[in-house]
Amino acid sequence: MKILHVSDTHLGYSAYRKIADNGLNQRELDVYESFAGFIDYALDIMPDLIIHSGDLFDSVRPTNRAITFALIQLLRISRAGIPFVVISGNHETPKLRETGSVFRIIEHLDHIYPIYKGEYETLDFKDIKLHCIPQTPHGEQLQEALGHVTSDPGMRNILILHVGILGMKEFRMGDFNEHIIPKIALPADMDYIALGHYHGGVQVTENAFYAGSTERLSFKEEKDTKGFWKITLDETRDMQFIPLDTRDMVTLELDCFTLSPQDTLDHIITLLNKCHPSGKILRFFLYGIPRQVYNTLDFESLEDITREAIHFELLPEFPEDEHFVHAGGAIGNLMEEWLTFLSRVSLDKDKEEIGKLALHYLSQVEQ
Repeated sequence: MKILHVSDTHLGYSAYRKIADNGLNQRELDVYESFAGFIDYALDIMPDLIIHSGDLFDSVRPTNRAITFALIQLLRISRAGIPFVVISGNHETPKLRETGSVFRIIEHLDHIYPIYKGEYETLDFKDIKLHCIPQTPHGEQLQEALGHVTSDPGMRNILILHVGILGMKEFRMGDFNEHIIPKIALPADMDYIALGHYHGGVQVTENAFYAGSTERLSFKEEKDTKGFWKITLDETRDMQFIPLDTRDMVTLELDCFTLSPQDTLDHIITLLNKCHPSGKILRFFLYGIPRQVYNTLDFESLEDITREAIHFELLPEFPEDEHFVHAGGAIGNLMEEWLTFLSRVSLDKDKEEIGKLALHYLSQVEQ
């Protein structure tokens, strides 16, 4: 039995301002292309079963464009006769049941099996029994659903879940409406547990694996290889992670505290040219850069170098900001500086009133 396990495709996701030649947000297009790449691979090898462990869509109410794209890709799978089982994740599950699920649009497609009603369901394919637990309204219902999972001794048993896992290492996203279970709650008697929600493709227990997301969706995933699992279940379980072609994210860093203004700019330009910005998503931390140096940077030159990047962001950390945060006496020193300054300037009138008013405001800030 040849199975593909994919997850967290987040169709409809968009970010940044870069627009592709066809008028779409480039990041939205990246997400579509990653999913289409997965579908291409599936049609090439013709697996016996495809499992999607949640967050097919990025939101409860995806755009018409995202829905149309999903339908086109799922129709390719449907026409090939490949069973495609997808559970709902936290991103596409409405908090109120009366809102309705976007999965109703795809449940009438041949060979497409969306599981989204918030309760435990099972499906049989040849000698495989799928134990499906979609996103539930509350954690208590998730625990109840897990209690109903019982392996069938005459079948290969696969559990599909969209949850975070707590153990020696945490696998969670910090999202709204996410469910977290301890690692010990994962049934050891399953032949395979297909996990969704965490965006890294990793093994959690001997039989439990996250497929991860199919595209990088935040800088937390900068170092992750994106893809999906190809599983062969015979006498043993053979696993192979298949990578997808995804958009690069790059973090650059520079300690500017001891650099002159020109050296700071030269170092920034050198690092940018070295990373080849075209087509990449970039962020650049400038540690300890004096505010006056940052304000005199040649931003036009930096814009020219990064013009072909999908996104570029400078993130300065000013030394005076750090001092303000960590030094408890910063406000008091500012009061003294104000009084010293006021004593050195000449005002025709209201000098005493202005001095008192400023001290009043500074006192409020301190409080």
